[in-house]
Amino acid sequence: NDTIGHFCGGMLSYTMIQYSNIPLGLNFILANGIHYMIERMEKSVAPNGRVLETKENHIGDIISFLLGWSIAYMLRLDSYVTTKIAPILWIVLIYNYSAEILREIFPYERLLDGAYTKDK
Repeated sequence: NDTIGHFCGGMLSYTMIQYSNIPLGLNFILANGIHYMIERMEKSVAPNGRVLETKENHIGDIISFLLGWSIAYMLRLDSYVTTKIAPILWIVLIYNYSAEILREIFPYERLLDGAYTKDK
């Protein structure tokens, strides 16, 4: 999968959860915990045996997400979010999480770019 996307997802997750005045420890658990669970539930091998993602890829995704989260924390990106842009950022964040989850729940659905769609 794409490392930059996971990095940006980590930044956006930290930023929007922190913007919502959630305590930092809970922010860390929510953002990184949810992402970790998504990575754990992702299908790594298609029914035809094609490798979708290696263990190294999953680990790299988790690390790049954590790095994005950490950099957003260090830069305090939540302080730059305004009430005008917050709804847009929430939509982007929710859309990306939903797309990742739906891709695994409906692996053969082309419209969702399901995990197995390249096997047909």
